[in-house]
Amino acid sequence: MNFFFGKKFWGLVLVVILLGFNPLTAQTVKKYAVVKVSAANICSAPSKSGSILYVASRGEKLELLEDLGTWLKVKTKAGIVGFIYSSLVQVEIEKILPPAEQPPTQQPKPPSVQPPSPQPPSSGAQPTVSQRRSLAPLYLVGGLAVAGATAYFLFRKGGLLNKGTATLHVNSTPSEAKVYVDDEEKCETPCTVEKVSPGTHTIKVVRELYGEWSREMELKGYQEYDINATLAPYGYDPDFCFGSYGSGNGQFKSPWDLTIDNSGNIYVADTENHRLQKFDSSGNFILKVNTIPPGGSPLSPSGIVFSPSSNRIYVVFNYDPALNWYTLNLSWTSNRGLGLWVPRFLGVDSSGNIYIADMGNDRIIKTDAEGNKITEWSTGSDSDPVEAAPYENNVYVSLFDKNKIKIYSPSGAEKGEFSSTIEWPAGITVDKMGHVYVVSHAACKVYKFMSDGTEILHFGSCGTGRGNFYGPSGIEVLENGDVLVTDIYNYRICKWRMTEETISTARAKITVKRKRSGGFYNGKGKLRLKAGSFPRRIKERRRIRK
Repeated sequence: MNFFFGKKFWGLVLVVILLGFNPLTAQTVKKYAVVKVSAANICSAPSKSGSILYVASRGEKLELLEDLGTWLKVKTKAGIVGFIYSSLVQVEIEKILPPAEQPPTQQPKPPSVQPPSPQPPSSGAQPTVSQRRSLAPLYLVGGLAVAGATAYFLFRKGGLLNKGTATLHVNSTPSEAKVYVDDEEKCETPCTVEKVSPGTHTIKVVRELYGEWSREMELKGYQEYDINATLAPYGYDPDFCFGSYGSGNGQFKSPWDLTIDNSGNIYVADTENHRLQKFDSSGNFILKVNTIPPGGSPLSPSGIVFSPSSNRIYVVFNYDPALNWYTLNLSWTSNRGLGLWVPRFLGVDSSGNIYIADMGNDRIIKTDAEGNKITEWSTGSDSDPVEAAPYENNVYVSLFDKNKIKIYSPSGAEKGEFSSTIEWPAGITVDKMGHVYVVSHAACKVYKFMSDGTEILHFGSCGTGRGNFYGPSGIEVLENGDVLVTDIYNYRICKWRMTEETISTARAKITVKRKRSGGFYNGKGKLRLKAGSFPRRIKERRRIRK
């Protein structure tokens, strides 16, 4: 056993392989690369920068001209010669029969009479020495061909002695990132990718709103790879602002809050102008509606939210006890009295339930789409809740007077709070990936957190410039990650655009370990028996012999 897997064996194999590539044997086989993915690019050069000459489909047979390791030089049926990534194909060998040898042309010789020579007794005819000598080259060529083919099938990628596959255990920060192997999506972190063939593969970990981590890795059979990737978030730059001080169309006096509908239109609670205004996604004025009822006192809109499920605009007014709703053309529809006192901003969940920050009563009220109360809970004495933002099983509440964010269940059970201290937290919202955005009214900043309160980044500062705030309040995040903020004392709405550059570098920690369980190969170049029947049979035979 030690001989067959020792240095002598591998030296013999090397000699056989070298001899197997004798020009005589090379003419007896033809190699093909068969595409094993849905589509594979054939490039003009053995690199990703090469231009694409042809796109081969699954099962297409390409003539293999040269093996360059990671790349193969191939030729299509149409005669196109280029290079293809070796992990995208399966190499096959097709035996080609050599043409029949023609006997040399010679002049016939007259038969000569030879005296009979004594033949040794035998059971059958034996070849003469001259016949054996004439057949020796054929024996050599045939033997080398068999040895070369055997060595190829033993040691080629996926061969009999290379059946081991690699396993990837992938984690990411943040989680829920997609894992790709050679541009084929495999799973979402944390997850395991099994049975990856040995060879060079491109591994990517991608999460929306983050820069991807990518690496070309040489994977070996019978090994497990732990990949812990830390992704880098994109930053923010000021994009544009619209609005100015005044009472004209598109002007503001203390714009406290805003919301966005499914078409990207922007609705603003123009508080001290006692009206609502509607703009398109670029900030162009569309329409306005006054909130002063005939013969009544001026109503100052303090909170506004769009509900996709009911296609309504919900509004609360400072010192007004009711929840009101409007059409998308800002036509008042109805309201529901809830005993509100100094209500602030509104939140809406995926079911269309409305969450009202009833600041004067230090509580959160949850209603259905028709304003019927579902539940309510206290946020603590003198906490001054400004907004409640629901997301999945959490409700994030900004407590203005406590300088913190508290987390509740949708029924009001307290679950935790953010450890970061935020000066006068006002508007709060959550994006589709679960990031929590909080406006710091005093620090003139917007903070972005993970769902557990881990700070990712912040942007903005106090001032009147393009990248400044002066009393920011309401906030909404768009589908693509861009952010809209109401800038109360600069009398404007500002949009911050997510940049194409990350604020840090994506990185990953990779550890490798060999597999220990299963099969005859333990990953250390040694054979071992499977646990089970084989040793038991040996014992049984020994008993019988006794």
